[in-house]
Amino acid sequence: MCDSSCEHDHVAADAATSACDSRRNHVHRKRSKLLAVLAVSAFCFTAAPLAAAAADGLAGGVHHASDLDWVIGENGWGPVERDFSNGARAVPDPDRKPLSIRGTTYPKGLGTHAPARIVYDVGQECTQLLGYVGIDDSQSGKGRVDFVIAVDGVERFREARTGTDPAARVNLDLRGADLVELRAETGPEGNGNDHADWADMRFNCTDTFLAQPLTLTAQGTDLSLLSPGAPVTIAVEGANPLAPVTVRFGDTSVVANADDTGRAVATFTVPAGASAGEYTITATGAAPFGATAEGSIAARVVAVSSTSYHVDCSAPSSGDGSAAAPFGSLAALATVGAFQPGESVLFKRGAECVGTFAPQGSGLDTAPIVVAPYGDGDAPATINGAGALAGIHLLNASNWTIDGMHVINPGTPDQRRVGILVEINDGTVRGGVVLTDNHVEDVAGWSDKTTLGNAFSRSAGISVLGDGIGAFDGITITGNTVNDTAAGGIKLSAPDSTRRYNTDVYVARNSIHDVGGDGIVIHNSDKPVIEYNSAIDLGHGKYPFLKGNFAGMWPYNSVDPLFQYNVVGNSTGSTYDSTAWDCDMKIKGSCTFQYNYSYGNAGGFYLDCISGCGTASTPTNAVLRYNVSQDDCRIAGSSGGPGLHLIYNNTFSCTRAFEDDMTAPREMTNNIIIAPSGTLKTTDAVYARNAYFGGITPPATETGAIVGDPGLIAAGSGQQTRELPGYQLAVGSPLLGAGLPVADAGTQDFFGNPLPAGAPNIGAYQGTGVERAALPFASLVNQTAVASTANPRNGQFTADHRMLSAASLADAGLEVGSPATAFGVGIDWHPRTVGTPDSIKVSGQEVALAGSADELVILGFSAGSISTGTATVQYQDGSSGDVDFRLPAWSSTSAPAADTVLVATADDHLQRSRPYLGGTVSTVDATVSVFAQRIPLSGKPVASVTLPPGSTMPGEGITLFGMALHGEGEQPAGAVSLSASAVDAGETVQVSGSGFAAGESVRIELHSDPVLLTTVEADAAGAFAATVRIPADTATGPHRIVVTSASGITAEAALTVGAASGGATTPGGAGPNTGAVAGAVADGDLARTGGALPIWALGAAGVLLLAGALIVARRRAHAG
Repeated sequence: MCDSSCEHDHVAADAATSACDSRRNHVHRKRSKLLAVLAVSAFCFTAAPLAAAAADGLAGGVHHASDLDWVIGENGWGPVERDFSNGARAVPDPDRKPLSIRGTTYPKGLGTHAPARIVYDVGQECTQLLGYVGIDDSQSGKGRVDFVIAVDGVERFREARTGTDPAARVNLDLRGADLVELRAETGPEGNGNDHADWADMRFNCTDTFLAQPLTLTAQGTDLSLLSPGAPVTIAVEGANPLAPVTVRFGDTSVVANADDTGRAVATFTVPAGASAGEYTITATGAAPFGATAEGSIAARVVAVSSTSYHVDCSAPSSGDGSAAAPFGSLAALATVGAFQPGESVLFKRGAECVGTFAPQGSGLDTAPIVVAPYGDGDAPATINGAGALAGIHLLNASNWTIDGMHVINPGTPDQRRVGILVEINDGTVRGGVVLTDNHVEDVAGWSDKTTLGNAFSRSAGISVLGDGIGAFDGITITGNTVNDTAAGGIKLSAPDSTRRYNTDVYVARNSIHDVGGDGIVIHNSDKPVIEYNSAIDLGHGKYPFLKGNFAGMWPYNSVDPLFQYNVVGNSTGSTYDSTAWDCDMKIKGSCTFQYNYSYGNAGGFYLDCISGCGTASTPTNAVLRYNVSQDDCRIAGSSGGPGLHLIYNNTFSCTRAFEDDMTAPREMTNNIIIAPSGTLKTTDAVYARNAYFGGITPPATETGAIVGDPGLIAAGSGQQTRELPGYQLAVGSPLLGAGLPVADAGTQDFFGNPLPAGAPNIGAYQGTGVERAALPFASLVNQTAVASTANPRNGQFTADHRMLSAASLADAGLEVGSPATAFGVGIDWHPRTVGTPDSIKVSGQEVALAGSADELVILGFSAGSISTGTATVQYQDGSSGDVDFRLPAWSSTSAPAADTVLVATADDHLQRSRPYLGGTVSTVDATVSVFAQRIPLSGKPVASVTLPPGSTMPGEGITLFGMALHGEGEQPAGAVSLSASAVDAGETVQVSGSGFAAGESVRIELHSDPVLLTTVEADAAGAFAATVRIPADTATGPHRIVVTSASGITAEAALTVGAASGGATTPGGAGPNTGAVAGAVADGDLARTGGALPIWALGAAGVLLLAGALIVARRRAHAG
């Protein structure tokens, strides 16, 4: 508005013109600062920047950062969250939770994941930035982040925080500032668990500095467990350096001087006459910017012990349990008797205590008794049950927290055994049980469900056992790892005589693998929530499943159990079950299984045992919705009505037949079913608007069925987590908006997308269509061809259920995780876990395979009568060419053509007679071979390869295990030119380039001391043009503009830099800020800043014709 009025109002007064010029200059200064920030691009983000938007009208108020628009919002995992911690990638995000740092919850703030960057334009309207930074408590003490704040490109704040650190305070002067940049940078260990919270972050845009409340923290004292006469040490942060700080508790006050960081430590004694109750500890002191700050923290006086007992079973002698003289054995620890509320039992890291830790006593809900490791390092503190009933046994106890322990209980697997056992046998109501971040393994329980009575159902890594009379009010089992435990992972159980249900049951984020039975079993609980758990390779491990039945996750005798966001995969066979999910007997209300992922289980998807696996009448409903089931197309069991199975908006993608062995009233709506064959039962069944593909056909009674390719991005490509981008619907899918509305359908889909207001999609994905693009080989695998002898019911590459044997292939030289070599090139051989998709059944997929090479090498075999096909190679220059794929049959033992070699031949393979349970499994004494073919290419840089057409179903066609580019090929030559061969420091120059790979990232740097000016992307023709600003402190004299592409193409042009107008630079040397970008942006970005296109950009094409000489690129030799 200012620019237009100055350019066109020719009758404006001189004073008005001068004022307008001043405003214009201010706009340009702001733009330059904005350009400098935009040029910084050192991170790799998953979220695209938002459109630029200045935060106008700030003056006079105090604004939370989460309530303002930002200019840039980039985040390392999913979106930047407003007023929630970082969660998953979905938008909206179902995983996000309130911001919390070291136990303090903040209702306002920003949740990010490093690397992250958020930029605000406050337009010189603000005075102060206040807030707190730290790792979110959801990461359980893990993670490390460098929090950085830059103001107008100058770093003003940097603080490293780990998951165990308290929040760091932010209190910055923003007077005169335009751009405020918040950055969360990863530490040297990577970005794992780097959930970075910007808590209570506020912009104070009044004329007065605010006093940030002082932060009070207890030092070595639990303020909820204060007792008369006890010393209390409080650290106070946020005061002025060396200022006196007054701390008060009731009528008691002490003064302590702050150190040079503004931190004061005050110690006082709780008065001897202090009565039990709630108190407030306050602090007052001088704070930055002339303010007087106050702070407070709640306290409670109770008759509670705060004793910590230390146990070091590796100590040469046993002491009194102090840190200086720890107990030396579990027997010595037992002499303590009953533990009191607030006490801790600490086991030395690196030491192992043999026997059972079976303590007495209970904590309070505000003062639990804690069991945890102590000592430096990360070695585990181990309790070894040595074949006893349990390693840790809590009996008739409340408010215990077992945190971070390592528990084993090895022995001969001949009886009931448990790792951690929590039990009631006195008919009481207990609660406050927290089992978190423990590692339970090597538990030799009983894995035969057909003998020894209830020894199987009560053997597990973690067992919570009721007596049928009492119950638990509060069971939290989170973040534990359970592996190699007989009979199962986590089990809550009790006799059927239950008089009272367990309440407040929460089982989440546990990792269970290689256990000899069930993953998670929940008995006798009211509204339990089981979420974000994984149970992989069930029935496997050191103590494998023997006889009877087990399933992945299931409830029994409970009310409205909810299982969501879980994963179950690669379970081995049992008599009839071995499904991922099971709704079992005596359920009241409904079983709900939603947002779960299962794959490759020997028994398939779901077991109905609501009526005892019979047809007795039951009012219970089972709701199965928004689940993804990969190669798990079996439903089994039975139940009577009037309760229904409501099965809707699931996606089944299977290479095994769909096996319907479930007799129960059902409604199946809006499901995708991909399978080679199968027949769905029609008795007491209603089918509507389901989609079918692969060979299976709709029931005759269905209305509105859709038959044909569902248009999924990459069906069958899931691995061991819920990251399943291949199960989204592509643009043009016939299933978008084709579903029927379902009553009480929930609020979101599998991916966290909100449900559409109109007609839903068919399947588990409810978002808009996703554009198709070439994907890496690993993202397109859709067939499990290799199986282990431990679970030969998962996988097949032929219609008659044949599988490659991982062990036999290893004997032949193809070992899982090791490269296969053919024609001098190494190709990854089965880099993933056995039991997950490992190969592409060729059917026209487009594989992203960028690089320059003389030939393409493919690894695989063919099946049936189809052994050849035509593929299309897309080159980076936009051209393409057809090539022939030709691989011998898997049963061949020789390569008939010169361009084909035999890579390995295994002596035998596996075969089963049925797709799921039943029938026989055998080792077939017949060879199976893997071949490689090399295919000549043009030598031009390759972009992708579109595979030959075919079917995704097992049998006829080509199977690929890998592909690679080989040879030098034709190397692209890049060139770069400048709009001027000489500019002054602080001015701009346009850089143009050509001869680069289409779509690749290109870095533009100023040399000899490298300064990154900007990063751009080459267009489809391999060209780019960008305007960059030479830093104002650049030394005068000759320099070079050096351009480097992601594929290794480099080019450069000479540039002479003169002295900056208005000031001199130092000849022959860099200025003081050579590592900082002074300002750079591609032309297309100028519009996003709100600035007008500079006049020198007009006619740039003509200027380029007169610019300095083109410098031909150097390129490193590159092999795909």
